[in-house]
Amino acid sequence: MIKQFDQLESAVNDLVALIEGMKKENQRVKQEARDLKGVIDDRDLEILQLQEDLNKRSTEYDTEKNEIEHKLEGLLGRVSSITEEKGEN
Repeated sequence: MIKQFDQLESAVNDLVALIEGMKKENQRVKQEARDLKGVIDDRDLEILQLQEDLNKRSTEYDTEKNEIEHKLEGLLGRVSSITEEKGEN
């Protein structure tokens, strides 16, 4: 009978050790998940910054493009008027 209690106590001790190991593993996994979430959050911020920079550059490009188009239209108008004046002479 005592042998059975010793076996039961040994089995309980094994279970306690197993549970403690699982708790440690669980804590490790939780910490790893927190670390990965931090990395993901950092990458999200980087992506948002890149999108903001891209939008800014796109706006600057569009503004520059419009300015160039207006200057070219003005030059074309001047060239056309010079051509018309020479054609009249």
